[in-house]
Amino acid sequence: MRPLKMTVGMATVVCACAVMSVPAMAKEFTASRLPHACSIAEPCKTKGRGIGPGPDEQHPEYTQEFKFGFFLLVCKNAATIGKTVDEGAITWSGSQTFSTEVKFSKCKTIAHFGAFQGAIPTKFNGGLPVKFVYHVNGFVEQGSGETESEIEVGGTATTFKVGAKLCNISWPAQTVPIRAEKKPGGEYSDAVFSNPPGVPVPPTQINKFPSLTQQRMDITNAFKGMSWEYTEGQCVGEGGFEEEAPKTEAKTGAYFGTFEEEVSGGNLAFKP
Repeated sequence: MRPLKMTVGMATVVCACAVMSVPAMAKEFTASRLPHACSIAEPCKTKGRGIGPGPDEQHPEYTQEFKFGFFLLVCKNAATIGKTVDEGAITWSGSQTFSTEVKFSKCKTIAHFGAFQGAIPTKFNGGLPVKFVYHVNGFVEQGSGETESEIEVGGTATTFKVGAKLCNISWPAQTVPIRAEKKPGGEYSDAVFSNPPGVPVPPTQINKFPSLTQQRMDITNAFKGMSWEYTEGQCVGEGGFEEEAPKTEAKTGAYFGTFEEEVSGGNLAFKP
């Protein structure tokens, strides 16, 4: 290793410059737990749920909405979880990223037949979750598959199965928005983070929550311009249909929905 030599005067100048270059109030996710802080040895487990009302005023109970080409998919439930570090359990007190795995359930696809509107049962990813890695400046990495750390996204696609044979839709692993790949330091609004009022806890938990409230974090998702592909079913000309959909893949997908996230037995917040 090459030795490091620096005079005291030069060191003072360098240190002063370094301090001046760091923002005094940098954005970050914060987490805390008493009496044991979140750490690699004792990660803080996280959990959350989709909250409403949903984007569709006619069906506010469906808190999550996806749009892939002709298909409008809505889901009543979204459950997030980070039990292990791979899933997104927290090992830090402050971080530039927050990760979680999400399962969407009770989903359907809205179909229009003239003036009549119907709902087609839709299955999400064969019951498996999709991982989201959120960055403090509002962009998100999304994908399925096994991961080895809290900030890694699996490389396989997430799927939606519409009806028995109508269509299988592929939602590939990707960064939203795509321009964040080249400019990760930009400011984006695909994910917006906020701190709702603290949730009251009973006096018996004063040792964990001295303020008698638990701080949680809301994440409002508004993903646009996502890649998608129809991969199987009548939508690609199978099952007796002579013609497939005019467009079977594009970068026009959208997802809207909000999660409420918490640290089990602790606090979670966003410092803007």
